[in-house]
Amino acid sequence: MAEFLRSYLSYTFQSLTKYDYMAIGWILFLAFLLLILAAVVKRRTLSYTLLLFGLLLLFLGPPVVKGVMDRYLRAAEVRLTQTKVLQYSRSLVVEGEIRNSGKLDFTHCDLALVIYRPSSNLLKEAAAYLKPLAVRIVPLEIPIDAKESKPFRIIVDHFSTHDFNLTVQPRCYP
Repeated sequence: MAEFLRSYLSYTFQSLTKYDYMAIGWILFLAFLLLILAAVVKRRTLSYTLLLFGLLLLFLGPPVVKGVMDRYLRAAEVRLTQTKVLQYSRSLVVEGEIRNSGKLDFTHCDLALVIYRPSSNLLKEAAAYLKPLAVRIVPLEIPIDAKESKPFRIIVDHFSTHDFNLTVQPRCYP
């Protein structure tokens, strides 16, 4: 899981574009403006309301803006075509297709394959997803233009579990 978090933080800082910097800068400017107004305003209820909105904007604004920009500029979709466990070599083979549905061309992508135990209980499945059986980060060094698709294949060696769920999460860089 530490590898997964390290990879996600690296992805977050590497994938920032000038549009992200402008949006985050604008959000931080508004947050500090609200905090300054909260200090200047004489009425307590208005001052506390401005302080609350300023703090919320300061702490929740940049991650929300990053998420919105990711969905708009760097959106990528993964469609799995085949998943099979090889019988004699104890390997898992995942084949699929990654599609760039965003506005920017991608120079390369990282695919995060997360394998976890299935459960009928929603809380147990969420806990299993947070503590997965295996996490594999596979770099794809091929450029993907906007509205284009490319095939991929991920092989996980020494795989012995037969009852599992998996997700493939794309992280693409412009």
